[in-house]
Amino acid sequence: MGRTTSRITVCIPHWQVQDYMAVCLRSIRKHSPKYDLEVMVVDNGSTDASLDYLRSLDWIRLIERPEEVHTNWPTNVLTAWDLGAREATGEFFVTMHSDVFVKRDGWLDEMIAAFDRDPKCGASGAWKLELENPLYLWQKRVFGYLNARVKSLLGRKKDIHWKQGHYPRDFCAMYRTAPIVENDFTFRRIHGQGGGYSITKQFWDIGYSAGMISVREMADNIFHVAHGTAAVRSEKTLNHKQAQKKVERKVQELFEEAWIQELLHDESLDEPLKRAA
Repeated sequence: MGRTTSRITVCIPHWQVQDYMAVCLRSIRKHSPKYDLEVMVVDNGSTDASLDYLRSLDWIRLIERPEEVHTNWPTNVLTAWDLGAREATGEFFVTMHSDVFVKRDGWLDEMIAAFDRDPKCGASGAWKLELENPLYLWQKRVFGYLNARVKSLLGRKKDIHWKQGHYPRDFCAMYRTAPIVENDFTFRRIHGQGGGYSITKQFWDIGYSAGMISVREMADNIFHVAHGTAAVRSEKTLNHKQAQKKVERKVQELFEEAWIQELLHDESLDEPLKRAA
């Protein structure tokens, strides 16, 4: 079992998705009794009832950015994590999406264990959450190889880390907080790709490694509704109609499941934390 004594900051950007946030936050609270957690929500300019809901929770740390607008998405997600890392009190910093829901206790153990195994581990997590079908994996390998060949022919320097499975995806990943702050790392797009790749590349550049955990292990611990906000916010609708319909069906089916319904209606998980006497 991984170490549980270190303080961990979980940071979740948010914009007007109250049902997601209620389930996300309640699932964290329900399944994290063994951890010393600071749960931080960075609100990117919400103007609906979801902001009032967040303000009502005394057990989270809410940072409001009223100047933000939804048209600045996804950049404001990345800058929310930048802000969160610099405000964090935890030794470790966890990035999380609002459409990620925790399924069981011990959900952070494998990510923590990666740091215990390797003192030079700077980031830990999984590449994907959903188990890929063989045909899709084959296609990604083929296109990845062709892309690398094109870059080689064009004389571009090959990044030895840039291939599938070598960096944690930011929907739920853990990082050492101090190096981010001390080296002014950013989640913004500075290496051709933002988020998990950008921040991990900066760790690699100063000699840190990435501790990868298995997709199956991650899937046992959390559920990620990939592109989930597109199903409930028309401003973030996917460009492809078939993909949009798929994510809408996925969200509808998910919210009919008993464990999600239980979290959605368990308001006791919103109540103030009991303080030690």
